Amino acid sequence: MRPIVFLFPHDRMDVGGNSAQVRFQHACARFTAVSAASYGPRVAGWDHLDDVLAHTATGPEAPIFAIHWGPDIAMLLDRLRGRDVVYFAHSSGWGMRIAPQVPILCVSRNTQAYWGRRAPNNWIAHVPNVIDVPNVIDPPPAAPAPARDIDVLVQTRKSSRYLLERLVPALRPHCRVVLLDGWVDDLGAWMRRSKVYLYDSVEHWIAVGASEGFGLPPLEALAQGCVVFSSVNDALSDYLDPAVNCHKLRVHSLAWDVEQVRHAVAAQAPRPQDAAFLEPYAPAVVAQRLERLFTGIEAFFAHTVRHTPDIADPWAQRRPTPLQRAKRMIRALAANE
Repeated sequence: MRPIVFLFPHDRMDVGGNSAQVRFQHACARFTAVSAASYGPRVAGWDHLDDVLAHTATGPEAPIFAIHWGPDIAMLLDRLRGRDVVYFAHSSGWGMRIAPQVPILCVSRNTQAYWGRRAPNNWIAHVPNVIDVPNVIDPPPAAPAPARDIDVLVQTRKSSRYLLERLVPALRPHCRVVLLDGWVDDLGAWMRRSKVYLYDSVEHWIAVGASEGFGLPPLEALAQGCVVFSSVNDALSDYLDPAVNCHKLRVHSLAWDVEQVRHAVAAQAPRPQDAAFLEPYAPAVVAQRLERLFTGIEAFFAHTVRHTPDIADPWAQRRPTPLQRAKRMIRALAANE
């Protein structure tokens, strides 16, 4: 199988997209040669995209380039013109168009639906993120559960103002609340000590103008036995099922949320791991899926050498509605004032 070069904007792994992409890189290393390169400012100890391009030829044995950083996708596709590129789509809504010769691997059903509409003529498939929870598939004999000395765990990262400025202060007189500021290397260790995990990213993504691409922390919290209260925006709805495996957060009033969280803390009953639910996210299972997908992608790239795209793009054929024409006219008039 052809080697894969994973491209990163920088060497910071304390951001969700890069962290998730490294897990995909490790999964792909189970079945082919992989490497990483940066394409921003040069980083000591890292290969740089300019050097990789200068020393690799095009053709059926050349590396496949894996890209993922939403704001840079359009620039990278232009920079990698003539190369075989796979887009790992995490968050969506960045506004770029993807040519039909670029396969799109979507980390959530939500993102897959977005690209199924935005890029109807592309090779598209779903590959879930990796969560590293030991003993999910073959659990060891039951052992006494560790004591959970944290009532409520919250991360400031991506959290809404409602969560940080209203709900957390309202809970503090009744619960032991731990607030984690910034990136946490071993979040699982904190989750194993916690009864309830709170996550609300909807305000963050509305402000950014994009979507939650997956939302790893609530899934990891479920895997670690926490009771999860969360918003269910975007890709969080891939796996969160309110009243079944989680609770919906920010419902109607602050009083309701406080009451529900306090009930969950008082119940002292963390969720048991559900092996069948978690198995699709296990490293070995994701690696098997990626191997199957990249086998198909290589066949697709071989096809594109012999054939040009010939299916009409419905977005190019779409005629604007009268309302859309009126809005464009108003924007044009405003721009000329």
